[in-house]
Amino acid sequence: MRVRLLGRVELRSEQGRPVALAGARRRAVLALLASELNDHVTVERLLDTVWEGAPPPTARAALHGHVSAVRRSLGEGLTLLTRAQGYVLVGDPELVDAEHFQRLTAAAEETADAVRAAALLREALDLWDGPALTDSGSLTLTATTGRRLDTARTHAVERLADRLLSLGRGAEALDDLRAVVTADPRREPAAALLARCLRQAGDGRLADPVSIPAPVPASVPASGPAAGPGDALPRSGTALVGRADDLRRLDDAACRADGRPVLVTGVAGAGKSSLVLHWAHASADRFPDGRIHLDLRGFGEEEPLTPAAALALLLTRLGVPPAEVPEDRARAGALLRRLTEGRLLLIVLDGARSAEQVEPLLPGAPEPVVVVTSRSRLTDLVVREAAIPLPVGGLPEDEAVDLLGRIAGPERVAADPAAARRLAALCDGLPLALRVAGARLASRPAWSLDDLVHEMSDRTTGLAALATGGTLGIAAALGRTVRALPAEARRLFTLSGLHPGGTLDSAAAAALAGVPRARARELLAELDAAHLVQEASPGRFRGDRLAGLYAAELAAELPAHDRAEATRRLLDHAVDAAAAALERLTTAVPTPVPLRARLRNRRPGPGIGPRPGHRPGPAADRTSGPGPGGGRRAGAHPRPAEPHPRRSLPRTGHRARPDGAAPRPHPHRPRGR
Repeated sequence: MRVRLLGRVELRSEQGRPVALAGARRRAVLALLASELNDHVTVERLLDTVWEGAPPPTARAALHGHVSAVRRSLGEGLTLLTRAQGYVLVGDPELVDAEHFQRLTAAAEETADAVRAAALLREALDLWDGPALTDSGSLTLTATTGRRLDTARTHAVERLADRLLSLGRGAEALDDLRAVVTADPRREPAAALLARCLRQAGDGRLADPVSIPAPVPASVPASGPAAGPGDALPRSGTALVGRADDLRRLDDAACRADGRPVLVTGVAGAGKSSLVLHWAHASADRFPDGRIHLDLRGFGEEEPLTPAAALALLLTRLGVPPAEVPEDRARAGALLRRLTEGRLLLIVLDGARSAEQVEPLLPGAPEPVVVVTSRSRLTDLVVREAAIPLPVGGLPEDEAVDLLGRIAGPERVAADPAAARRLAALCDGLPLALRVAGARLASRPAWSLDDLVHEMSDRTTGLAALATGGTLGIAAALGRTVRALPAEARRLFTLSGLHPGGTLDSAAAAALAGVPRARARELLAELDAAHLVQEASPGRFRGDRLAGLYAAELAAELPAHDRAEATRRLLDHAVDAAAAALERLTTAVPTPVPLRARLRNRRPGPGIGPRPGHRPGPAADRTSGPGPGGGRRAGAHPRPAEPHPRRSLPRTGHRARPDGAAPRPHPHRPRGR
């Protein structure tokens, strides 16, 4: 039994015959469960999807009937199980074409063999038979999951074309690229690839009728600047609230850039793009030769633009027809410098992933101003290109409350200013979080601000309170940042959700991750570069509240064994650090029982305690410094296993006095207890 989602939603037998599944709502149930194969789908989500967000009182009973009908229709290989408050469709991913497609494209991304990658991508694309989730029975599902799958198909077509071009077989991608460009003429990466494939196929193919968008359909003259690009900025979207100081800093940096890029960085949701676009629209008179915006897709749902593709797009924005963009990187860079030299241009490079993605796009001339936005600090760009860093954080309290009032309603904020300030703090002052919180309040006029404050104050629901059901929530934004991290840094960020403190140093990070301290320091630097933590003081890192909540959510999804092992390592480190500190304070008066041995023999709770096979012993047996498994340095003299009879600390509630007088009562313990 197989499920088709890449086209019309169908259930097919092993012989390929359609299996009847009467009714749009039953198709919607099947489509949602199959798109989440082997994952739990709640009853609430099914109700919202099948009844388009407005289930009637009888919907639960009807849903039970639809689920039973789908279960009866399933044959060998797929099983529909009932789970707590929901259902799980269990089966081999190859039995659902959308899952099979994703596995094939992932395998193509992982291989360095262009021939194999092209074969895998072709096999993946052959699974399609029209737009995803056609006739799914749910507009909600088609608009969300269907759109995501269609975007993944477009990306697969572009990757296939890129691989075929590298093999000299670009003509094989022409039909797929034509279909993409016809469906979305604004899809510039596909248009650029189509032009390259046409050129590789031979001059005769260039005459084929096809829509290839080009901002200026004129050839580039042999010398002198190209035709002006005009204003190619997207609208700034929402009205900017506050940020007067940041706008002044941006304006000042642009005035003194002199060919250096201006680098606007900050955590996801800080409003970097909104800030830059607002400034760019307000600065039109400073750039008479045009303003250009290029989305580098560094942290979006799609793959980031490669440096070569980004350079080709920038040249088309400057007036170069796609078919005339040089394939050679050096020639393309030289053309960029020639087209921008002496011109008062603004180039906004939005959402950069890395310095390597940005550097080929820098004109190098003093006249154009380049502003880069990124969730990464892009320190390499500061080092190599003397970029001017302009970090952007959360809004000050008064501006955050103002933004909240503009969306939720100023009268509601004025009625409870204390709750508004608390809500702004719970949102870390981030404009995205504040807008989502304000939108929730605006759509629920019966709620008070305290209602939302209560929900967001709960660590288990704080992030869920800032979800939109789409891609705009804080968790979704942070997730795209985390997915862009290297695997080791992503793992450390997840494990940091187990750390109970507000700050994290390299020793504690090393314990959590089970890596050497020097490596932990490097990984913390990667998290700092992504604005997931900040180095509050040398070697000590702290995270914002929302990032910490997201890390805790990721940690909760780890296998129980992994959480327990990381917690054991962290507790071992804490014991060793405490023992080392006590040893320094009480070198003249050792404790009656070595602290490491005493604490390591205690089990704080189920699943946490000494590692299997661990043999507690004197601190002198340990040979490394404080950290995972740390203790005394090698060669240190061991402490006596038993306390010295004349130097052990008194076990009463009184302090011993050096003059031999009677001890004074402990300040916190009443005499006689």
